[in-house]
Amino acid sequence: MNRRATSSDVAQAAGVSRATVSYVLNGSGQSISAATRDRVLAAARSLGYTPSTAARTLRRGRSDLVLMLLPPEPLGRALAMIIDAASEELERNGLRLLAHRLPGSGGAVTLVHSLAPAALIVTTPLDEEDMAALRAAGLPVASLHETLADPLSPDLGIGALQVAHLAEAGHQRIGVAVPPESGYGWRVQIRLAAIEAACAAHRLPPPAIERLALDAGEASAAVGRWLAGPTPVTAACAFDDDHAFALLAGLAAHGKKAPEDLAVIGAEDVPLASLAVPPLTTVRVDARLLGESFARMVLTGLPGDGAAEDDGGKRGEVGLPPVSLVRRVSA
Repeated sequence: MNRRATSSDVAQAAGVSRATVSYVLNGSGQSISAATRDRVLAAARSLGYTPSTAARTLRRGRSDLVLMLLPPEPLGRALAMIIDAASEELERNGLRLLAHRLPGSGGAVTLVHSLAPAALIVTTPLDEEDMAALRAAGLPVASLHETLADPLSPDLGIGALQVAHLAEAGHQRIGVAVPPESGYGWRVQIRLAAIEAACAAHRLPPPAIERLALDAGEASAAVGRWLAGPTPVTAACAFDDDHAFALLAGLAAHGKKAPEDLAVIGAEDVPLASLAVPPLTTVRVDARLLGESFARMVLTGLPGDGAAEDDGGKRGEVGLPPVSLVRRVSA
């Protein structure tokens, strides 16, 4: 059985000290000539050397792992992009991302203790008791819910932009289609609160809320209730583009169409949105920027060890990603 190459082997092959090997392979800011750096990297490649995660953990006093807690809901396109962007940003700084669905009450603390991550990214609210326990342990936590003062910040401005577009088009009675699954609970609450606040700001009555699964029958029933009410709904904000597609199918079941009978606006701008019949008006979110922001919040909270590469002064920037209206035909 072949012995695993060590940093000493790399140092001997490259004709340098182990400290120099460490500086080069850890991306340290130490002054190392380009020729020496190339020689060390070439020796590491030829020997098949990979740094020991356990040794690095002991040396730094922390692991290279960043745990991202996800909401207990299906992994949509936007959330997948957040994970990808955060992972890439952390990997550029010598860290690794592990995404995990939020366990039940108290499970977050148990999970963190078992994995011993260097930091934590929270994309869904934690119980106050859990969050306090994690912060008491000195674990850096990146959470927009705590960082930004506006309680509607987690909605990222989606609901407000949906309502603003519909109100500017002259709609007075607005409906909202959201999923019924309990796993979406916190996001649904935030979206509904944002839409209700936006309706009030535009002097519109509270929205008519329908909770429906991605089912043509349920969508048809919801659309029927909206159109037949004493004050018919003329425009609808969908929780995401999938629910907007459901509403379009519900309209078709009644021989109706958007936007003539019901204007429909989605959220996320998935690739199929432009192919819907009619093409879907929606709100686009810069999910990649949000993922990078989470990663930078984490990096700012970690003790400096010289391993993070220069990012042009962006580390620690915190803010909401831009949202933009994609005007098509449905609303």
